Amino acid sequence: MNIPFRLREDGDPVRLALPSPDYGVAGPRVKGSMRLALMSIGLFILAFAVWSWAAPINSAAIASGFLEAEGGGRRTVQHLEGGIVREFLVKEGQEVRAGQPLVLFDATQSEASDAALRTSLYGLLAQDARLTAERLGLPAVRYPAELLAAAGDPEVKEIIAASNAEFASRRRGLSEQAQILSQRIGQSNADIRSSGAQIAALTDQAKLLDDEQMSVDMLVDEGLERKSRLLALQRQKALVDGERGKLTNNLDRLRDTIGETRAQMVSLRGQMVLEATGQQRQVQLQIAEARENLRVSGDIRSRRQVLAPVAGRVANLRLITPGGVIGAGQPILDIVPTSEKIVVSARLRPIDIDVVHKGLKAEVKLTPYKARVIPNLIGTVKEVSPDAIYDKDAQQIYYKVIVEISAAQLKKYRDVQLMSGMPAEVYIDLGSSSLLQYLFQPMIDSFNRSFREG
Repeated sequence: MNIPFRLREDGDPVRLALPSPDYGVAGPRVKGSMRLALMSIGLFILAFAVWSWAAPINSAAIASGFLEAEGGGRRTVQHLEGGIVREFLVKEGQEVRAGQPLVLFDATQSEASDAALRTSLYGLLAQDARLTAERLGLPAVRYPAELLAAAGDPEVKEIIAASNAEFASRRRGLSEQAQILSQRIGQSNADIRSSGAQIAALTDQAKLLDDEQMSVDMLVDEGLERKSRLLALQRQKALVDGERGKLTNNLDRLRDTIGETRAQMVSLRGQMVLEATGQQRQVQLQIAEARENLRVSGDIRSRRQVLAPVAGRVANLRLITPGGVIGAGQPILDIVPTSEKIVVSARLRPIDIDVVHKGLKAEVKLTPYKARVIPNLIGTVKEVSPDAIYDKDAQQIYYKVIVEISAAQLKKYRDVQLMSGMPAEVYIDLGSSSLLQYLFQPMIDSFNRSFREG
């Protein structure tokens, strides 16, 4: 404490007397003010603590995203096989309906391929019908209605005529072979009849010789006839018996020949049926393959017109002049859907996945619009991806969240046009917590982690 002083005439300092404060009067007033201030501060702290404990504060998970059509946003239109462009039927920004032709491809090659495959199929159908007639022994070929319906085509007429000619030729060949075998049987039967007649004649002759031999034998015994006569008759009888034996053997051989010939006739017919059955099996397999190839060719031909998959607006048209070539699977244009419901596709941080689920309420802020023009829209979490998604370009891991905006909200703002690709912020409502929980929860979590690590 500095005490005031002054200098004497001789130069020595002299202390000055100070008035003493009147503590007896001013002291209680100061103490009362301090007590009141402390009480006010305490009440304020108590009120703040009570408010922090009781006052609810809403919490939300924030996710950024953009608007897209519910079906997946813009559709990229491609062509499976590619080909030569004949004509572009739409322009950039044009509104199109679902199924509307967009691009027309040249069909010369596909039509030629289709015609060749169809002609091949008709040929196989005619061959199958001919083999059926041969297998069943029909007098004529019965062609299917599919082939007869195209009989006005000159190529089909030629196919049917060639099939009929081949059927007649094979039938005639079979008939000629059967006729030859039948003639052989007839000749054998004639030989059998001739041999039978000769055997009968020789049998009669042998009987007469036996009678004559008996008479001569009796005369020889009586000495009335020479024995040489008897021997001559015996020789003649032996010759007749030998000739009759030859004819009998020949008769058996002829009967065997007839049996073999008849077996050949049966085998001839059976062999034809067997060949027809085997060939028909192969032909029917070829018919099935031809039909499949024709179906594929028809699909290719039907895709000569590229149709709009959904109603929307043409965007990002890759301009290719007529006559240009588009490769297989090459993008041609995009269509931004206009008839599908608009939803928000947002990226949720993995740290919030434990508290976000389907059905939660959410607020959507359309970034391009100011809050005074359109406030936050009310929506609902419709879908949460079952697994995290990794974006290589952004080096980011996130969960995809789909938020559906309330239709009633959209009706209030008819002047607001929602477009695919429009950026948006999503605030997913997680409920309410007190201020104390917000202040102390990080500390509690930190302590818990510290104790676990320890």
